[in-house]
Amino acid sequence: MMVGAENQCLDALKADMELLGDTIKGNLVFRQMMDNPVIKPPQKRKVMAELFEKRVHPMTLNFINIIIRNRRELLLADVARDFIDLYEKFKGIKRAHLVSAAGMDDRSQQQLQQQLNMLFKADVQITAEINPDLIGGFVLRVGDQQYDASLSSGLERIRKSLKSYRSIKVKL
Repeated sequence: MMVGAENQCLDALKADMELLGDTIKGNLVFRQMMDNPVIKPPQKRKVMAELFEKRVHPMTLNFINIIIRNRRELLLADVARDFIDLYEKFKGIKRAHLVSAAGMDDRSQQQLQQQLNMLFKADVQITAEINPDLIGGFVLRVGDQQYDASLSSGLERIRKSLKSYRSIKVKL
């Protein structure tokens, strides 16, 4: 991380790690090749060079080659994910995941973005998902914090509350 910052290529390295992670996650044949112990490290390094040499920073390719040479290629997806996490921490970026019953318009999402930026004193990047099972409202998760304002959760809390009242016996 620090080497990338010193060489002013941190953003390029982050983009490379996203590409590597997406490739591993999205390509079963590639993942099987990297996980196969029968395929020797020089062959794996050759494949990586063919796939990534013109697409990634030389520092990234060198790092990948070191990982493969040390027979740790099974960890590449984890390394890519951890690098991105460290990058975001270094840059003061937080991720938020918003699940809503219906999509939010751009204006509402911008207002939410501004409020979250002020609340967390960070650049909060929101990913949105639609889940009609929520019936109404939304669930927002930022880091390990969650705010559930969904109608389905509210109805579930009411159901549990009513159920507990039925179990109380009143003696006169």
